Amino acid sequence: MAQPYKFTSHEAFSHDSLDSLGYDWERVANPAIAPKYPWKIYLPRSTADIVQAVCECRDLNQKLIVRSKGHSSNDLVLAERGTILCTEKLDQIVAVDDSGLSVTVQSGVVLAELDSYLAERGLGLPIIGDHNHITAGGFASVGGISPASHRHGMFIDNVRSLEYVNAGGEVIRCNRDERPDEFYRVLCGCGQHGVVATLTLGLVRVDKFGHILRNERKLFKDVRRFIDESERRIQDPGDAFMERGVWLDYLVMNRSIGAGQFSSYYETPQSRWKSLRNRASYRYLHGLGEMAGRLPTGLDVAVKYLGMVGVMFSPSYASIKNVEGFTDRILDSSVGDPTRMFIVLAPVEEYAGLFSRLYELFRAVRAESGCFTFISIYVKAIRSAYLSFRNEGRFSELMFYCGVRPEKLTGAVLEELVSKIDDACIEVGALRYMHSKTVSDAERRRQIDPNAVRAAASRTPDVESAAKTATGGRKRKDRSGAVPETR
Repeated sequence: MAQPYKFTSHEAFSHDSLDSLGYDWERVANPAIAPKYPWKIYLPRSTADIVQAVCECRDLNQKLIVRSKGHSSNDLVLAERGTILCTEKLDQIVAVDDSGLSVTVQSGVVLAELDSYLAERGLGLPIIGDHNHITAGGFASVGGISPASHRHGMFIDNVRSLEYVNAGGEVIRCNRDERPDEFYRVLCGCGQHGVVATLTLGLVRVDKFGHILRNERKLFKDVRRFIDESERRIQDPGDAFMERGVWLDYLVMNRSIGAGQFSSYYETPQSRWKSLRNRASYRYLHGLGEMAGRLPTGLDVAVKYLGMVGVMFSPSYASIKNVEGFTDRILDSSVGDPTRMFIVLAPVEEYAGLFSRLYELFRAVRAESGCFTFISIYVKAIRSAYLSFRNEGRFSELMFYCGVRPEKLTGAVLEELVSKIDDACIEVGALRYMHSKTVSDAERRRQIDPNAVRAAASRTPDVESAAKTATGGRKRKDRSGAVPETR
């Protein structure tokens, strides 16, 4: 039996406690942040339980906040002195259809555990997050990206149907053909349009734990060369099975030191030697992850730096599962500097320009306020049917993952930074991953929210016109390329 992950990427705190319900992902950026505890918590175990909770809140005129593991840092999952519906106990695998390559699960099922269960049948999820606490409903509510997103799209591209409870307590069953408006409104909707009860997900036949891929890795000391090479690979992944890149910028003795790497993983003839190299390399790297958060502070930080070296010099051979959960099983977010992420979805032709512009923005904010200790930018290619309303669904993920000094990243500094990020996105037609911090202004938020922009585009026969409207009238460039078939 394939085993789920045995450790977390934040040993210092748990998702699965009453205390955790007072926090979201902000606690990683500021461990001293005050909790915001709810008054009332629902823990439904069935669709009928969800209906009862929703109807009760409706009758009492109470706002209901839906959350799973609380990975949002965008004020989406906290209900201070309010009411929360937690999907923790909606954790059942309902049915597996081997011949139809699908699985139906409740929304609180943890995807890493589901993938381990499916591995026993020679099956797996096409897209899964690297974090081992992500749930099916939580991932569907934000989109879902992996190193295989250039082949299989986003997680939501692989959702075949869903059942959810709307604000009136009605159970809605929908898919791309039946009640598609509801289907698409709930997907990537950040839990704002109903409570997802169950989802049917497409699967692939694969041996994630045993099948080995060859890593074609390139290292960079110059950011311009990194941008050029990563842009080439993102625009044309070729026959790469999976791919990802990262640029790191550390301050050392008040000097900015940068380095980058890009890994493209390809099919390779299987051999015992390659399997052995995979096991040996990742046993060492995962050993660092297992120790993280359990050592004295100085040793913990040293282990984290060893982990960063391991990320840069990623092994030459890796199983599919080791690529999927790469950084999360090596680095602990709660060790060393507090960290904050900002995620942008850039049209592929805007990748290089937006990377440069935002990187310089982060460096300028660091120079002015001293709020960042390091700046890292993780990049992936995306080709998504869900995002095909623009640029034929060809996007790239830019995840800015930064070490922070909480006392210097004040509310005002954060607000100004986020405003500039979102303005840059609006200008070039980029979108935001809405569980990371964005502006709160409703109109500007609408222009960067994939769910809202997609809905606006679907209401007009001229999708390109809708895209121009959402981007301030700027003419969009066109790129050819087939959108992958939704599974």
